[in-house]
Amino acid sequence: MTDRDLSSPLTTVHRFTVKGDPRRFEQEFREHSQYLRGRRDFSYLVTVRLLDSPASYVHVGHWRSLEGFIETVHTETFLEHVRCLEPMVDTEADQAVSVDRLLVRNALPGHDNVVLLPCTVLGGVREFEKEARELSRFLAGTGGFGGFDLLRSTFRPQRYLGMAWWADTGACDRALADAERAGAYGGLGRVARFRAERTRHIAYERGLAD
Repeated sequence: MTDRDLSSPLTTVHRFTVKGDPRRFEQEFREHSQYLRGRRDFSYLVTVRLLDSPASYVHVGHWRSLEGFIETVHTETFLEHVRCLEPMVDTEADQAVSVDRLLVRNALPGHDNVVLLPCTVLGGVREFEKEARELSRFLAGTGGFGGFDLLRSTFRPQRYLGMAWWADTGACDRALADAERAGAYGGLGRVARFRAERTRHIAYERGLAD
């Protein structure tokens, strides 16, 4: 990580599996998220909960610079939050960069309107990114489409996370049904192992400097 340009943007991806009460975790994690919002170069965050695994969460934090992220994770407040949250969860952490992004509208929190696509590329990344882009353009034509972000891991370059969202639950339901009927995932399936994870949108918040 020390070889990277400190001014380059960064996305952090954390997958949490809560060991105890999810409501307590959400409360404690919200306090941590509010702290991040006030930090230099923090852009925005998204937190979702998996519908098929209600104790599992994914948190995505977007930073304008690697320098701002490094500065934050070395603060005493950040470390205290980690000490508080760590006993509550099993965590898988990653860092990523966005390689394809479409932004149309925000997704309403409290709806089942965000879909995650964890992918492992089987061959060349260019062919994979081409297929992922075609999928995103198909989804962009569905009603209530909010956006799509394709994140490539900086730790494991063959791993990607796609995120697609819609205005609300109903729009997401209809879009996924359209995609299934049209075979829209076929191209992606030829070049990667992937799964579609339906999630409840818990939070979307921008940095306080925005």
